[in-house]
Amino acid sequence: MTTTYKQTLIDVPKEKGIHIKKAGNNNEKYVYKYTKHYRNKNGQTRHQATIIGKHDQKTNKMHPNNNYYKLYQTNPPLQNLTIQDYGYTYLIQKISQTTGLLNTLTQTFNKQHAQDIITTAAYMIKENTNTTDTIEDWQQKTYTPLDYELSPSYCSRLFASITNQQRQEFFKQWIKKSLNPNGSVCYDVTSISSYSQTMISVEPGYNRDHEHLNQFNLGMFCDEQTKIPLYYTRYNGSLTDKTNLSYVLTSAKSLGIEHVKMILDRGFWSKACFKALDLCCETFILGMPLSLKASERILANISGIESYANELAGYPHVYCVSVDEEFYGVKGRVLVFYDSFSHVQLCEDLSVRVEALKVELMGLKRYPVKRLSRYEPYFMLTRHSGDGGFDFVVDVERVECLRRRKGFFLLFSSDLGSLAGDVLYYYRAKDADEKLFAQVKVELEGNRVRTHSEVTTDGKVFVLFVACVLRSFLLSKLSGFLLSESLSLKKVFSLLSNIVVVSSGEEFLFVKALTKKQKQILAVFNVEKDIEDSLKKLTPSNCVR
Repeated sequence: MTTTYKQTLIDVPKEKGIHIKKAGNNNEKYVYKYTKHYRNKNGQTRHQATIIGKHDQKTNKMHPNNNYYKLYQTNPPLQNLTIQDYGYTYLIQKISQTTGLLNTLTQTFNKQHAQDIITTAAYMIKENTNTTDTIEDWQQKTYTPLDYELSPSYCSRLFASITNQQRQEFFKQWIKKSLNPNGSVCYDVTSISSYSQTMISVEPGYNRDHEHLNQFNLGMFCDEQTKIPLYYTRYNGSLTDKTNLSYVLTSAKSLGIEHVKMILDRGFWSKACFKALDLCCETFILGMPLSLKASERILANISGIESYANELAGYPHVYCVSVDEEFYGVKGRVLVFYDSFSHVQLCEDLSVRVEALKVELMGLKRYPVKRLSRYEPYFMLTRHSGDGGFDFVVDVERVECLRRRKGFFLLFSSDLGSLAGDVLYYYRAKDADEKLFAQVKVELEGNRVRTHSEVTTDGKVFVLFVACVLRSFLLSKLSGFLLSESLSLKKVFSLLSNIVVVSSGEEFLFVKALTKKQKQILAVFNVEKDIEDSLKKLTPSNCVR
């Protein structure tokens, strides 16, 4: 490929063999130089000419190309070359297309805003941040399909322009496209801290990160099989998960999340949640707290769980028995699981904890009035009447009771026909939501949001959701490769970004050949050949001046 430096004008060389003539369908004029002289079989003098630039009729000068600099043994002007990272954003664009995400965004918003959202999300993923402070610097060194600059102020206007109606329309289309109608849906909640003093939704509440900041809550649905986020809802920080669940489920149902299996942890155990789940879901699986009286009753009646008949196929050291139960008018089964290996480990941990607390108590001179909850589960403490001291002894019966419960966990399932192994599989798959929150809060630095208005925050959280969709798809496809090659996702991003292109303004070339690792990464997505063809379709990006 011959690169023409269209931003550079030089004088046409004045020497023998230089000539100008028209070429191509547009009859544009090009400057030629004779580079070879020979005689044909008839003895006639002939010349071989090479194009060294494009003639500019207004100035009677020319735009040189690579041939000019090669023939005259000089270097092209560096200020007219643009070198940009390409591989990472290329793959993000391909994923956006193959998943239907770009098309769904375009239908909901418009082509420009869809690309703005995808590009901003790509920046958040790559730079591991939810702020846009350095997006201009990142865009300068990275090829994007945009011919204008994103800036923090531009991104703020973008966030503010995303309306609730657009978000709901997007979710309808995205759920319709991405949800497996016969599969399971996981749901979980996390808290996002905020510095805002004016947002109505930012309130004191149970902060899961134990930060001394007000917060809002974020509930996320994801497909159990693909682990792809489907829908999220943002609500006031003071509302508990149990209180708000019925409203969340009603909203999700109106968008298309219905007739599915819901999987939730034991924090949702309440009468209101049971009613809401029974109304909105085909079936549901719910973790059952061991502290419930019903749990104690069930466990008290369990004996011989470690028999061969109760061994769970495919789960080493795990046994299960089923007990028919009804809670709050909902019939189902309590599946009592026992992990014998976990029992041993947890009992050892308990013994270590009791011994450590015993050493603490031996070092105390006064009765620990303010720290009784730390010791009372394991010790009987007797306070002295005169000197403020105390005596203590291990409450053997209570510790033994705690040991007996180690390794047990209970799940309630409203599906009477499902196999215990399937129920356990679905519940353990629930960590998909927890990993999504880890992506938002750790990988995308979303544990604190530094926006100060409801409108801007809503838009920013939506872009974070899009980033989470893209990152989840990347992680899902690459999980096997990452494991076999002992690589992190961050390292993969670095390898992809090292696929670099150089441009003079209109034509693009790879700076160097693809490495073996780069080809392997691209092969996971079946695009190792497409990336080479993609250069022919590129247009000057925002960095080309």
